[in-house]
Amino acid sequence: MIDIDKLQFTYNNGFNLYIKKLDIKKGDIVSIIGPNGAGKSTLIKIISKIIKNYTGKIMIENKELSNYSYKELSRKIAIVPQEFNTTFEYDVESVISTARLPYSRRFSFFETQEDKKIINQVLELVGLVKYKNKPFSLLSGGEKQKVMIARAFAQKTPILLLDEFSSHLDPGYTQNLLKLVKSMAEKEGKTVLAVFHDINSAAIFSDKIVVMKDGEIKYQGTPKEIFKETLMKEIFDIEVYIIEHPIKKIPQILYK
Repeated sequence: MIDIDKLQFTYNNGFNLYIKKLDIKKGDIVSIIGPNGAGKSTLIKIISKIIKNYTGKIMIENKELSNYSYKELSRKIAIVPQEFNTTFEYDVESVISTARLPYSRRFSFFETQEDKKIINQVLELVGLVKYKNKPFSLLSGGEKQKVMIARAFAQKTPILLLDEFSSHLDPGYTQNLLKLVKSMAEKEGKTVLAVFHDINSAAIFSDKIVVMKDGEIKYQGTPKEIFKETLMKEIFDIEVYIIEHPIKKIPQILYK
């Protein structure tokens, strides 16, 4: 689904990203964790063609990323950013409707009946039907992220990229959004690559965790394989206890 081989990119400040190998299979839910400046968001930007001047190979569904047009790629990959703001007074429904542009015919940007059906479905799924005519700018941070999740699912892509989409939200909204996205992704069989700032959320959300530091992947594995006291010290320079979630039976960290 996503196959990365010898990917390299260097910023003007000298920071170097090098991904020797990363293979994400269809239906995988994968989280990326790591300290600030590890290159997590840079990797997301490269996969979504925001950053293009890289070397190496990135295959998306057996096709080289550089060979995709933006419209073609928008039918394969949807992204939920950390923040999204618009200078125009779009209402919620209008923001979500932009997800259907990759499927519009040439010279036609009017919604089809299928578009309207999909938009109404995602509004229902995220619980925003009553807000559909409300200006996006007047929503809370959590409500805005729900809109962006709805927009991503309305795009009907097999791949979903999440770039620290819950970082600025309170614990209640974070928990609800994680449950919502995971259930919707599993139901539709999506492949998900998500960047997380919160380590415990990454373990709850994903089947596999990729650990990055200094522009490289240091470890890959299941949450049980990754959640080790020595690894947390090495990567994050933190002293932790590893405990098991009493219900989900997955590892979590407690700070010493």
